[in-house]
Amino acid sequence: MADTDELLARCRKGDQDAARELFESYLERLLPLARRRISQRLASRLDAEDVVQSVFRTFFVRLKDDRFNISDHDDLFRLLVRITVHKTLRQVAHHKAAKRDPNQEAAQSLEESDHMLQVLATEPTPEATVTFLDQLEHFLNLLQPIDRQILELRMQNYSTEEIAEKLGTYDRKVRRVLERIRDVAEQEGLKV
Repeated sequence: MADTDELLARCRKGDQDAARELFESYLERLLPLARRRISQRLASRLDAEDVVQSVFRTFFVRLKDDRFNISDHDDLFRLLVRITVHKTLRQVAHHKAAKRDPNQEAAQSLEESDHMLQVLATEPTPEATVTFLDQLEHFLNLLQPIDRQILELRMQNYSTEEIAEKLGTYDRKVRRVLERIRDVAEQEGLKV
């Protein structure tokens, strides 16, 4: 990473390359910090990468307004940590408020669970298998090659983080692609 003072000065002037360098140099250190404060139940609603992106949006706006007194690399990191913790806790509080609280969600009943296990235990007929494979082939042909690759990895039980690492991209991009695949599936009338 370039000298902190120089990088901050370039960011204040709106230099996108400097902003990207700053973001990339702190991203991997701030993500785990946000993730630790997001419960597993909230993880489906609240993404640590979104929180960190929000941290940097706030930081860059306030930096341009010259609202920070940053003397060195350690000051900068402490500031980013403080903003990350604050934003994460605010988002957690928002998602736990009243009707949004995941602890208020009803668990699947035992009867529904038994029915699902029964459906999963039955073998499909040869006709159903052929129909399914035809539909799957048609669906996969609707997808871009990278979308197909991400879907195939996801179907092999890779997590979004593992897929991102394997493809050299960000977890958030993988999530967006999976969302786009769900949209295509819904347009095709497939249950996801």
